[in-house]
Amino acid sequence: MSVFVEVVRAGSFKGAAEKTGLTSSGVSRKIGRFEDRLGARLFYRTTRAVSLSEAGEVLYERGEKIIESLRDAEDVVRDLSGQPKGQIRIASSAAFTTNVLVPFLSAFSKEFDEITATFLQADGGIDIIGERVDLALLFEQPTETTVISSKVFDDPWIVCASPDYLARKGMPEAPHDLKDHGCLTIHASRQTYDEWQFVENGKPVTVKVESICSGIGLAMREAVLQGLGVARLAHFLVCQDVLDGKLVPLLSPYWPKCERAIYAVYPNREYLPTKTRLFLDHLQIYMLKTMIKIDG
Repeated sequence: MSVFVEVVRAGSFKGAAEKTGLTSSGVSRKIGRFEDRLGARLFYRTTRAVSLSEAGEVLYERGEKIIESLRDAEDVVRDLSGQPKGQIRIASSAAFTTNVLVPFLSAFSKEFDEITATFLQADGGIDIIGERVDLALLFEQPTETTVISSKVFDDPWIVCASPDYLARKGMPEAPHDLKDHGCLTIHASRQTYDEWQFVENGKPVTVKVESICSGIGLAMREAVLQGLGVARLAHFLVCQDVLDGKLVPLLSPYWPKCERAIYAVYPNREYLPTKTRLFLDHLQIYMLKTMIKIDG
């Protein structure tokens, strides 16, 4: 049943083989035996893909719930053993994984050495149910009823530059001064974020900056550290650099009220495994201790 469900999720025997650790021919044989036992065809096969038959659609609708119930049952039994153990599949952006999750895991694993982690790429979105994600750390709160979400930490934008850059170009005193500076902007989901929001005299102000370099957050963090320009980056990405004096926060009196946050998202299951709850609880404590408040 679990192999059958993986074939449906992956859309091919090859994709299911990668998920299950079997060969493509091994997956095909299991599905063939399953069909023989049921006396029904589950898939229509072509040389390139497979599609569900009517019987397959009925089985998948119920079978997926069965597999999830089995996972829940296994988690309950593991928790009864006393020491939390098992693998957690965690999805997040490359930047958050690199700057927060990996350092956190280094400390967490010393206390819970039987809990292991697999990090999944969530830049551009991820199918939490289809990818069997135990916990996702996202920057937007999802609306689907198949998942549960809660805020972990506020994550405001921080406008900043390196001391070397400021020594050469001067420090902007107000948002409109950014017109005299080259700016480093985030480019994600086919969009360049070159309109930065501020509050001036109690009113919201949007400044369209001149983008001299654009890319993902990790790349722009390196660019601002190298003194290429002024950047607006996520709090979690640069707070340690500010604390270390590598970056200087700019225009803090004009920063708007924080509307950004990091959300913990997990499947809407009857039972949240202890390993997941422990990981999330300890992550929140870790972030509160390590994510300094930046006032400029």
